[in-house]
Amino acid sequence: MWPTLLLLALLKPTLSLDTSQCTAPLGMESGAIPDDDITASSSFDSGNVGPQFGRLRGESHGGAWCPKYQITTEPKEWLEVDLHGVHVITAVETQGRFGNGQGQEFAEAYLLEYWRPRLGKWVRFRNIKGEEVLQGNTNTYLEAKRELDPPVWASRVRFLPYSYHRRTVCMRVEIYGCYWKDGIVSYSMPQGDKRGAGWEFFDATYDGHWDGQLQRGLGQLTDGKVGPENFKMGYYDYERGQGWVGWRNDTRGGQPVEIKFEFDQVREFTAVHVFCNNQFTREVQIFSEAKIMFSVGGRYFHGDPITYSYMEDRIFEHSRNITIKLHHRIGRFVKMQLFFAARWIMISELSFESDIAHGNFSQEEPTASESNLQSDVFVDKTIRPQSELPVSTAKQEDETYMAVLIGALMAVIILLAVAIFLIVSRHRQSKNFASPLAAKSALPGTTGHQHQHLSSDSSCGTAEKCGTTYSAQGGIDTALLMDTKLEDYQEPYQALKYAPYYSYSTVVMDSVNKPPVITHPDTGHEYAVPELGTTPLLTASPQKQDIVITRGSGKSAKDDAKGSKSPSHQDVLSALKRRLENTSVPEFPRHRLRMLSKLGEGAFGTVYVAEADGILEYGTTTSLSKRLVAVKFLLQNASEKEKLDFQRDVRILAALEDHNIARVLGVCSQEEPYCVVMEYLEHGDLCQFLRSHGPSDTATTLPLGVKTLRGLGLRKYVGVRHIYNCLLFMAAQIASGMRYLESLNFVHRDLSTRNCLVGKAYHIKISDFGTDNDLYANDYYKMEGGMALPVRWMAWESIYLGKYTTKSDVWSFGVTLWEILHLARRRPYDSLTDAEVVENLGQLYRDEGDFLFLPRPAIPPATKDIVDLMGECWRRHETERPSFREIHLFLQRKTLGYAPVT
Repeated sequence: MWPTLLLLALLKPTLSLDTSQCTAPLGMESGAIPDDDITASSSFDSGNVGPQFGRLRGESHGGAWCPKYQITTEPKEWLEVDLHGVHVITAVETQGRFGNGQGQEFAEAYLLEYWRPRLGKWVRFRNIKGEEVLQGNTNTYLEAKRELDPPVWASRVRFLPYSYHRRTVCMRVEIYGCYWKDGIVSYSMPQGDKRGAGWEFFDATYDGHWDGQLQRGLGQLTDGKVGPENFKMGYYDYERGQGWVGWRNDTRGGQPVEIKFEFDQVREFTAVHVFCNNQFTREVQIFSEAKIMFSVGGRYFHGDPITYSYMEDRIFEHSRNITIKLHHRIGRFVKMQLFFAARWIMISELSFESDIAHGNFSQEEPTASESNLQSDVFVDKTIRPQSELPVSTAKQEDETYMAVLIGALMAVIILLAVAIFLIVSRHRQSKNFASPLAAKSALPGTTGHQHQHLSSDSSCGTAEKCGTTYSAQGGIDTALLMDTKLEDYQEPYQALKYAPYYSYSTVVMDSVNKPPVITHPDTGHEYAVPELGTTPLLTASPQKQDIVITRGSGKSAKDDAKGSKSPSHQDVLSALKRRLENTSVPEFPRHRLRMLSKLGEGAFGTVYVAEADGILEYGTTTSLSKRLVAVKFLLQNASEKEKLDFQRDVRILAALEDHNIARVLGVCSQEEPYCVVMEYLEHGDLCQFLRSHGPSDTATTLPLGVKTLRGLGLRKYVGVRHIYNCLLFMAAQIASGMRYLESLNFVHRDLSTRNCLVGKAYHIKISDFGTDNDLYANDYYKMEGGMALPVRWMAWESIYLGKYTTKSDVWSFGVTLWEILHLARRRPYDSLTDAEVVENLGQLYRDEGDFLFLPRPAIPPATKDIVDLMGECWRRHETERPSFREIHLFLQRKTLGYAPVT
């Protein structure tokens, strides 16, 4: 594959900013931004609706910031957030004042202004279409998130409410983005030139000063976006923020294009990357030469300039990344000169590789020859004075560059032809895998973190060998699937868009062709919003529970020890088929749902935590007066196909009946947008639950601190053993729920503590409510040209082969167990970047033997078998990993007789 990698390295841009990875909330909702950093122009009542209460999804005191005066189309009131350091802002979110049902104020629109030290002024944000007014909220409780295109660099942000009619408004806000690590504070350069009538290759998003030259701002060269191959498309694609900045030779008087960069601190520079256009047939070429100089003070640039010469390319018209080595030069200011090779130079993105330099650095003093000259005026390259300093020349490109490039292209063509042949020849074997689980004991051998080098051929060979056949469309024949044994293992059929269990086999398909059965209870029930200060919901004392080992049977671990028999794989599939044919999804009145907070927002809709008044408990005819639920909404503008898919998926979910799965309680389909009501548990997701239970907790919570253990009168080793058993008790429930999904060939794809719910007595339910939660935005890494993936929890074959099976879920379970044993206070591979995690998994893909496993948790020495279990989950060959049935039985025995503290 080296020719392909070489070609990509030559053409691929190195971006200074990847906005897809810069989407985390900056701390308004979480409280990471303190009250002192939130100010406002005025407040109607600073003690009740002051700026400190303008936090998204916060209901403290008056529930929002409310300015003193009414709002018009001439905004004068503002809410300001000080971030103390330059951040890249990629999105903002606003909300009105719900006030627990009492507030009715919200901002239907607003403006944004931002400030950073080098700018020295407040700048009004304009989107890529030149519009200043951002759409706000349409009601008092639902949030409205707006992506900022282009993104902005700011250390302070202001929200200015805007109204088309005079009105009173209140606001709650959140800011999304990341810290600006690249260190570029500003760049200054001549503005781009026009080409023909109406073609302006300007840096149109530049936010600094436009006095003749661009000064003290940032813009298109650092926004993380590159222009298309055809620079004219860059002009028309300006609405998407893609374009080129171009300069014409004859307007420069033969002088080079000069760009001056200022950084936040003195830095040590390794390289600079310039993404250039090379459409030589249109008089656009990469620069012939670049000179780069460095300065600490920014006025005088002493020392040898680095000179880089580029060999002219008049064969390939591809845009490309040009990398210039900077040999660890030191400075806070960098000046770059680009010399013309044709009539035009066009660049789209520019980024530096640098680290903060350590030491004491003083500003340069003028030399005798500079006393009468401006330090930033450069000598023309054709006139070289005798006193000029010697030039340090960067390594030039090999003269065999073109030959290597042509050879690489030929090799790529040959490799593509071979790959197509292999894909076609193996197409029939790509969906079915045999499993040797029948020959295994309850757990595989305890080889720790070693993976064995076994044969990588895990395909079944023929459909008959696997115990099933495939239809012409690639689906599994349902009739044959109903007769398969537990040991037979099928590849998932397709992805569910709206359900929390993303893939399933075709056992469900024949039973869901009909529209879902909806039952309509009495809708005359009156609903009132509770007043502020109501007692907490669901305060009934928890009951002790045995570990459920047989889905839906209510049998305990003690029953299993006596030899009770679990239902067979065929029994489970038959039961699911019957439920699909007979399940009715109860219709629940929408007015009985009170939205409390937003959990997440994905491509297909939004998930809220809500209070349901009078909803039936799963599988019963009784109900609590009020209970917490999760509500998944379909998008308002969904197509008819998406609506049918949504109804189908809801029906499939409603047929699931496992005690450790978040189940369907009802559906709201009488008006749009459609939504499904699902189970939700009191303590929220397992990740936050584990993080929040620390040494100061009381005996009613998970006792984790030594001080707490002494207060309980427990000896230390007894307390540690109890904590450990409690953690394994929760892990066993996750394995139990996954065992149920495994029996149906459902694949979750995102198993982790953030996607598990915790209730009373540490009851666990598996869900997917954490997948689109902004709180966990940093747990997802957007692969190049693809969707955001939880790479730290994923098996290597899912990332590199796109293969998702119950065995890849087993890998994720191993990481989830590691999370649990670390009380979710460490991210997997927290010392590696996301890209390094992907590269680490590539060691297994290439079978190079250098894979870095997660470190051993600090657990009692007598529990080495738990560490071995995690090692088994992370075997390279999926057929060597245990099944969830084996994992559940093992963990069940480890916690036999354990009863949780309530």
